[in-house]
Amino acid sequence: MRTPIARRAGLCLAAAAAVALATTVTGPASAANGKLQVVLGTPEGGSALTAPRKVIENPLDDHCYTVKEVFPDAPTGSTFLSVHNANTNPIYIYETDACSGAPADATPLSIGMSVTGRPLLSFKVKPGPEVPSMPTSFPTGRT
Repeated sequence: MRTPIARRAGLCLAAAAAVALATTVTGPASAANGKLQVVLGTPEGGSALTAPRKVIENPLDDHCYTVKEVFPDAPTGSTFLSVHNANTNPIYIYETDACSGAPADATPLSIGMSVTGRPLLSFKVKPGPEVPSMPTSFPTGRT
């Protein structure tokens, strides 16, 4: 008996899709997509317009960023004058060094949010959701 051409084409597409899904790399998200902008606040004060600032591209999930890590030459007693979240994952801010203790706010900064005017010493990107695993085998036969 002959198999119609449309059925053969459908079987080929299904097989190709199964191979593509089986070879897809999956796992937990490892980095947020986007940027964080931070402005250095020094003990001497100064203007937020002229203060040193850095942009962190695609920050790592669950990594604690400290003033000394982002601004290695910052004078002792420096803080983050402001933190702006422009990446896909929310961030927790801390008034303590090394992200110790409870976050300064129970609710993390979502995309587009900023915080200024607080003595912030560290922040951490909240891990994103895990990428679901894709099936590696598919049922065969007609349904």
